[in-house]
Amino acid sequence: MKGHISFKELLASLEAIPGREVKLSSAQAAIVEHGDGPLWVIAGPGSGKTEVLVLRCLKLVLVDGVSPKSIMITTFTEKAARNLQDRLTTYKLHIAKEHPEIADIDLFQLRVGTLHSLCNTIMLEYRYPGYRNYRPLDDMEQLLFIYAHSELARAKPPDSELEFWKQFRFTLEGRGQWALEQGMIPSRWVRAKSAQSLFNRIVEDAARIEKMIVKGGSWKRLAAAYMQYENSLDQNYRVDFAHMQSKFLDFLDSPLGQRFLNGAEDGFEPGLRYVLVDEYQDTNPVQEAIYFKLGGPPPHNLCVVGDDDQALYRFRGGTVESLINFDRTCKRKWDLAIEPTPLVENYRSHPKIVEWCNNYIESFKLMRKPGARVPGKPPLRAKSSIDGSWPAVGIINAKKTKELAKKFADTIHALTVKNVLNIPSDCVLLMRSTRETRTWAGPYVEALRAQDIPVYNPRSRKYLDQEEVQVALGALLEILDPNPTYATIPNYIQEEADKWRESYKQKATKGKSLLEYVKSARKAIEGADKAAILNTRLQDLLFHVLNQDPFTKWLDDPERTVRLGQLTQLLEAFCSTPIPDHPGLSRGLLKTSKAESGKISWEWRTSFYHTFISLICDLGLNDPEDPDEIYPSEMMPVMTVHQAKGLEFPFVFVGKLDETAEPETSHIMEERFREFRDDPPPNLPSAAERAKQDIVRFYFVAYSRARYALILLARDDRMSPGESDGEYLSLGGRDVKWLGKYVKVL
Repeated sequence: MKGHISFKELLASLEAIPGREVKLSSAQAAIVEHGDGPLWVIAGPGSGKTEVLVLRCLKLVLVDGVSPKSIMITTFTEKAARNLQDRLTTYKLHIAKEHPEIADIDLFQLRVGTLHSLCNTIMLEYRYPGYRNYRPLDDMEQLLFIYAHSELARAKPPDSELEFWKQFRFTLEGRGQWALEQGMIPSRWVRAKSAQSLFNRIVEDAARIEKMIVKGGSWKRLAAAYMQYENSLDQNYRVDFAHMQSKFLDFLDSPLGQRFLNGAEDGFEPGLRYVLVDEYQDTNPVQEAIYFKLGGPPPHNLCVVGDDDQALYRFRGGTVESLINFDRTCKRKWDLAIEPTPLVENYRSHPKIVEWCNNYIESFKLMRKPGARVPGKPPLRAKSSIDGSWPAVGIINAKKTKELAKKFADTIHALTVKNVLNIPSDCVLLMRSTRETRTWAGPYVEALRAQDIPVYNPRSRKYLDQEEVQVALGALLEILDPNPTYATIPNYIQEEADKWRESYKQKATKGKSLLEYVKSARKAIEGADKAAILNTRLQDLLFHVLNQDPFTKWLDDPERTVRLGQLTQLLEAFCSTPIPDHPGLSRGLLKTSKAESGKISWEWRTSFYHTFISLICDLGLNDPEDPDEIYPSEMMPVMTVHQAKGLEFPFVFVGKLDETAEPETSHIMEERFREFRDDPPPNLPSAAERAKQDIVRFYFVAYSRARYALILLARDDRMSPGESDGEYLSLGGRDVKWLGKYVKVL
């Protein structure tokens, strides 16, 4: 089908949009105008990759006449998908003003979203029998399901399983490690979390179960536990995110999947012709298999866009090797030889920041080893309009962290007083963790608040410390268990529960509404028969609690409202987790005791404490984040580097520059599961080397967020490069005399 407008007309219409210029570099133009076949785009920070994806998509639809139904664009987050769709729609509306002939083209027929959401939508759309009536589980719901249904998380494991957990001790958190040292099997929640990691890794790495069985020993036991978990999912019509992708792979091999890929003769289904993948550096092996099947029909129009230097999600199963070895995979699967198309023009940052980023990433010998980066990758080139002689890269140092934090806050205050900052959110503090503890963000947040600088830190893991959350939980506990005995409940859970009860009592004495409701609810329970199923569900209790003062007044506060909404979702996740052997029975149904009149069943209460209360205490929950508002403009954000990925800020401060790298669970898992994969990546560095490379990438992402100024926050004892690449990886390799050459001491 002929296109509606020419490419020249497309660019001319976009140039007419107020405040926007379309001046494509030669590399960008090559991507946008690329014809058929695989496309391997290595897009550095600030290189305009999203704009290039948008323009390529518009060119395919408006110029080449490709049906929007035939194009799939996957993003790493739903927010990125919405932003991309919004930009496509906005541009198309402007183009249609000059070219009304394209006005009826519906860009909402494009398949845009995360891979998970697209897998779910497409299988439902095609009514795939292997996915019919399945309910997707998010990470927390999956953990609850494993706790309730997996053999590895059974309440009373046999002593023989001690050896199994010793074999997989690298997946256990601190309390689990301690238990093994004492010769004990780890607690149930610790085992459930470990099982979640192991099960997801099996699926995401496309590990062969039959190979694990042949291996024997603990691997055979893991294979059996995985198959039992998988069977439980199917029996209860549940699917976790990893299995959703494996089911989608099966769908693509089915007749319905072939119809989706190749189209139908009736012309209503044109088939899938172009696949564009953003953030490909964080793709895992099962996702890679999906993309190569989606791009399987000749001429293999699979376009992957990413940056190996910005890979951040190995802990979620992402393998940067998928991007680094994309050409080898194309050669192996399709016998096609391709070359990378690098986007290296940085339109974001001051030239000195670009120079610092180049020198930083290239300073490490470990980043020059085969398999660490895309071969022959050129350095970034500064192309922004930002220029000036100010110290664009600086460092603030002090002997102690507390003194360093004060200097940092004083700097923010001075920038504000001198009107260098327009709003507090022109600055950001980036760290690996923003928990407000002594060793992480705590001193910096305290110093900012001492200067009356408002702080936005939703990932401080303080959700359960919020007043409205504690009062709501305390009210629930006063209804369900007014005279607790806590016979088998761990001490730290008792302490949290008592703290919530006290918060409730303090608020209830100041207003009658909540107090009266709690009394009436308790009276209803006291008047019920023994062993009776009550009409009221747990969710109903929370609903009625939130309809009393002070909650009705708190609902005028958007932040409190969102937190209470999250509590409702958490409780719903618990209640909807199927009960083993009773799939139709809800955990939210309240049952009275067989032995004592007027009390909720001891078994139900114990399960509630051990399951729901224990889980929310152990998870260290963050405040919910508004997907449409990244941070309030009137507050200074304190963010993890993962939060900041894809964002930019005028001033970036990076703290906690004393990290060293040790192999984590994800690195060790890659090593252990490698032998069970059909196509493990070649030239894979050791676990120790990959751990170091990942820290380097982490700080590269942090540093490349800055536009006008990048300021490092370092203690005096961290002011020189380490003796080896393993020390202080935030400051450059040992062969770089970085201090004084690239950085201004402030």
